[in-house]
Amino acid sequence: MAKTKPVLPLLEAGPVPLAQIRTNAKKQLVDIVDSKRGKKALILDPAISGSLTQLDAGLSELFTEHGIVKLLYLERTRLDDSSYNSVEPRLADVKPVIYIARATLDNAQLIAWQVKAACSSSSSSSHGGSRSGAAAAAAAAQHEFSVFWVPRRSIAVEKVLEDEGVYGSITQGEFGLDLVPLEDDVLSLELDRAFRECTLEGDPSSLFYAASALLKLQQMYGLIPRLQGKGPAAKAVMDMAVRMRREAPLPAAAAAACRIHRVVLLDREVDPITPMVTQITFEGLIDEVTGIKHGSAPYTPSRREAGAAESARGRPGSTLLNSSDPFYREFRDLPYYITSQRLQQYARDARKEYAELGSKDLSGLKSFVKGLPKLLLLDRLSDLAVPVAEVVKEQEFHDRLKAEADLLEGFDTEESVAYIQGQMWRGADPVQVLRLLCLLSCTAGGLPKKHGDSLRSEFLAAYGHQHLLTLNNLERAGLLKPHQSGARAQFSTLRKALRLVMPEQDPQLSASPSDVSHIYKGYAPLSVRLVEAALGGGWGPVSEVLSLLPGGQFDVLQVLEPSGQVADKAFKPSSSSAADAAVAAAAGEPEIVLLVMLGGITFSEISALRFLSSRPENNVRFLVLTTKIINGRTLLESFIDPPAKSTRKA
Repeated sequence: MAKTKPVLPLLEAGPVPLAQIRTNAKKQLVDIVDSKRGKKALILDPAISGSLTQLDAGLSELFTEHGIVKLLYLERTRLDDSSYNSVEPRLADVKPVIYIARATLDNAQLIAWQVKAACSSSSSSSHGGSRSGAAAAAAAAQHEFSVFWVPRRSIAVEKVLEDEGVYGSITQGEFGLDLVPLEDDVLSLELDRAFRECTLEGDPSSLFYAASALLKLQQMYGLIPRLQGKGPAAKAVMDMAVRMRREAPLPAAAAAACRIHRVVLLDREVDPITPMVTQITFEGLIDEVTGIKHGSAPYTPSRREAGAAESARGRPGSTLLNSSDPFYREFRDLPYYITSQRLQQYARDARKEYAELGSKDLSGLKSFVKGLPKLLLLDRLSDLAVPVAEVVKEQEFHDRLKAEADLLEGFDTEESVAYIQGQMWRGADPVQVLRLLCLLSCTAGGLPKKHGDSLRSEFLAAYGHQHLLTLNNLERAGLLKPHQSGARAQFSTLRKALRLVMPEQDPQLSASPSDVSHIYKGYAPLSVRLVEAALGGGWGPVSEVLSLLPGGQFDVLQVLEPSGQVADKAFKPSSSSAADAAVAAAAGEPEIVLLVMLGGITFSEISALRFLSSRPENNVRFLVLTTKIINGRTLLESFIDPPAKSTRKA
C-alpha cells in the first residue's frame, strides 16, 4: 500500500476558527526566509523546530522553494567544521546565514560563539596559513548573519551579543511564534520548562508570554467578559493581561465582539497530582509509552505499508496524530480497553470485506477502492497501538495502576511505601519511581515521617547520588515535600468535597459513562473538577475547600462601558452581569470557555474536557491554551539536571 500523506488539522471545526493563527505564523516564517535573497542557510533552535512542523506538514519542501539550501540545528559546532562543508552545498559557499531561536541566554551565547569563531578564522587566515585554510576562512568571513528571536527579543540576549563583541555583526529581528495550534481546540505556547521556571527558578517569562497570548486572543476574537482563576501563576497572568489591555486598548470592534465568553486560568501548582497518574486513554497511553511531541509520535510502519522490499516492519520514523484522521479522532479520548475492542472490530470487518471482494460487482469494487485510504489510516493506528498493547499486557502495568489508585483513595500507606521500595530495588525507571514518590507526597501531606529519610536514601543508593540535586529541586518546587502535620487530612477533604474518586464504572454495563472519572478508571482530575466548579456556581460554594490549595482565586468581569472603555468589576452572583448577557446573546449556542493551563496539561485532561462538552446537560465548548502538553515523565524530567540525565538507567 502507498503511504498516507501527513495532514495537519484544518483548524476550522473548533469552538473558534484557529486557521488564521497558523496562516499568520507561516507568513511570518516565509517573510523571514525571504528577507535574504538567493541561496541561504537556516540554523534552527531544536526547541522550536517541532513547532514549525505545525505550520506546514511539508516544511522541508517549503524551505527548499524559498531558497534554503542548508538546514542545520543550533549546536556547539563551528560553521567551518567539515561536517557542514564536506558535501554540496557547502555552508562555506552560502553567504546569508539565518538563525531562528528562542530568546534564551544559552542560545545567545552559542550563536555569539559561532559568529566569533567564523570571524576569528577569517582573521587568522589574513595573516597567513595554507591556501585551502585561507579560502575557507575567506568564505566564512563572507557570511551575513541574521537572528530572529522567538517570540520576541529581550534586553538580556542583546546584552550577551554586545558583551561577546558580535552585536554589530548580526542583524536581529523577531518571529512572533507564540500560539501554536495543535488541534481545533488546543493551542500551545510550547514552553517546555514553564513549570520549573515558575516554581523553582522564580522566572515569570512564561507567565508574560501567556498574558500576551491572552491579549492576542482578545484582539482576534473579542473581549472576554468573565475571567476566573485559581493559583499564584493564574493571578499573575490575569494581572498582567489586564494591565496590557489597559496599556494597549482593544480596537472598538474587538471590544464589542464576544466569541469567547469566559476564561478559566488554572495553575499546575494547584493540581500536581494528575500528571503523576498514568493516563489510560488511547492518546494518553501513546504519550506515556512512546511519547507525542509537537503532534507527532514515533512510528514503525508494518510490512504491508512499508512494502515487501523493506525490512520486517519497515523503517522507523514519526507520524502526525490529529483529528484529520477520522479513526484517531474517534479513538483518542476513549479509555484504551474500549479503543482496543473497536480496533479489533474494525479489523474483523475489513478482513471480512476483503474476503468477499471476489463476489462483488463493479460498483462494489469501486466502493471498496474508495475506502482504501481509510484502511491505510486504520492500519497505521493498529501499528501505533502495538507498543502500547505490549505494555498493557504486562502485569507490572496493572500493579502500578493499582498502587496509584491506592494512593488516591487513601489506603494503607505502608503498602504503598513497600511497593515503591520494591520498584527501586528491582531497578525500575527512576522517573517512574519519582512519579510515585511525588504522588505519595501530594496525597499523604508529604513523605511519611516514618519512611521519608529511608525513601530518599534508597533512591540515591539505587540511582546515584547525582540525583541529590533532583530531590532538592522537587522539594523546592513543592512536589516532594517532607511530612507536614495535618496535611494528610487536606487531600482527604479535597477528595470528598470535589468527588475526586468515584466508583469505577463497569465498561460492560456503562456504554455511555456519565462522569469524567472514567477517563482514569475512577479518578476525576482535580483540575477538571475545578473547571466544573467554576462553570457551575462559581468559586463561592467551594471557597472553603479551595483555601486548601495554593494561591487565591478570582472572578472578574470585563465590562464595556457606554464610553467605549473597558471596566474591571468583581463578579457578583446576585447581580445581572455582562457575562450572563453575553451568553444569553449567543441565542442558545454553546458557551465558549477558554481554559488556560499554566505549567502544562495532559492529553487525558483534554479528553476529560471534551467529554464534558459532549454531555447533553453541558451547553459548553472548550478551547485549551497551555504552556505545553505534558505527562508525569516530561514534567519531572525538567527538574533533572544534565549530570543526572547522562547517568540515568534505561
